Amino acid sequence: MASPARKSRAPRNEPPSRRRAGVPRASQRERLIEAITELAGQQGYQNVTIAQISARAGVSSATFYEQFADREECLLAAYRQASARTLERMQSSLQDVAWASAIRPAFTQLLRSVEAEPDAGRVMFVEALAGGPRLRAAVRALLDGMEENAEALLQSAPPDGPTLDLPGRALLGAVRHVVSRHLRTHSEDRLARLTDDVLASMGSYAVPQAAGRWSTGPEALLESVPATVQIETEGELERLPRGRHSLPPGAVTRSQRARILHATAAVTMEKGYASTTVAEIVAAAGVAKEAFYRHFADKQEAFLAAQEAPGQAILDALVRAYFSVEEWHERVWLTMRTLLALIAANPVMSHLRLVECYAAGATAAQRGEEITRTFTIFLEEGYGRRPEAAALPRLVPQAISGAIFEIVQREVEAGRTAELPRRLPQLVYIAIAPFYGPAGAIERVRGMLAAGTGGTKPVSVAQ
Repeated sequence: MASPARKSRAPRNEPPSRRRAGVPRASQRERLIEAITELAGQQGYQNVTIAQISARAGVSSATFYEQFADREECLLAAYRQASARTLERMQSSLQDVAWASAIRPAFTQLLRSVEAEPDAGRVMFVEALAGGPRLRAAVRALLDGMEENAEALLQSAPPDGPTLDLPGRALLGAVRHVVSRHLRTHSEDRLARLTDDVLASMGSYAVPQAAGRWSTGPEALLESVPATVQIETEGELERLPRGRHSLPPGAVTRSQRARILHATAAVTMEKGYASTTVAEIVAAAGVAKEAFYRHFADKQEAFLAAQEAPGQAILDALVRAYFSVEEWHERVWLTMRTLLALIAANPVMSHLRLVECYAAGATAAQRGEEITRTFTIFLEEGYGRRPEAAALPRLVPQAISGAIFEIVQREVEAGRTAELPRRLPQLVYIAIAPFYGPAGAIERVRGMLAAGTGGTKPVSVAQ
């Protein structure tokens, strides 16, 4: 699906520093940072060249390389600048204040920053994910710091006051998902009207501080990893016999394609999409370069095919799990169990689909988030669980999916994919708590744990 058209803007051919009368001329470095912010925000980081950045800043390419080693270093500087400005505006709302009083002004400041500087917002929330290892490390460091601050805020509530029974990472994920979704579609002007809905989503996890936060305690994790299942991309991955053989042409074609797809995922997981070459994919797949180009025009086309290959099988498995029982909370449990099992058993493909996708262009990023959008469908039934649930905003499933997949993506990126199924109770609680209430959700999760609903049987996936 193509991204919605951006609202038309007046041409900006003059260097940024020359467009504001009365403002001192910015340094070359500042102009380059502003240029990449504008260009990445308007047309996407992957489509921006150093020549374009230099021209927008009114400097030569040689000057660019005097300031930055490469394009990613320039985007990293833009990311740090945008993040610092945004956090500074939010910080006054988060100091020595309980969450109930701090969240609204902090979120309001965040939205004001995004609306005032949408290109910078896109760099911070969207385009930074398309960078290489240096940029990802910066994003991780920022999110880890924000998670620590969120946890401190939630734990600072007075004993007789409320807090949120929600992991700090999940709280960040809910907000990030809602904001980034609007930035991707250039509809940041609609964010302000969602403030009350976002706050209502957060408030659905409110509990007395004295009750403690179940979602961050030991009971929210399984003691051991349940059984998982392997799902292949296409065909068989075994190498073809050398020399003459009697295999039909179709079998040869399927085998080559499957090995190329798997190799694409494996190499990009090891080296990152930007640093991966067709030659490395070919070597890992054990096929000739000519065979690669018979199937794919370039590495991006191979990446997109690898991303798409197991999609239908995954969706089929989730749907079967969901409709295998009657009670909604059990449906969510079995669906989440299936999803976590598939992710854990297929770390290479999971990394490609959930992490590396942002570096492979807009289409890959959209496909990478399809699983997040799909999961919201399984949450719709929650609105009928009790009268209070029916009054929840329609934004709640989006926020829940953002919260859950923030945790999932972080674990996959950190190489902890195998341990991910242990988070089944925690993630199911996050999914159902707004609809049953936190206490009701905990009661149901405990009931499923006691009944052994987690199960030890392998998840079945039919191709």
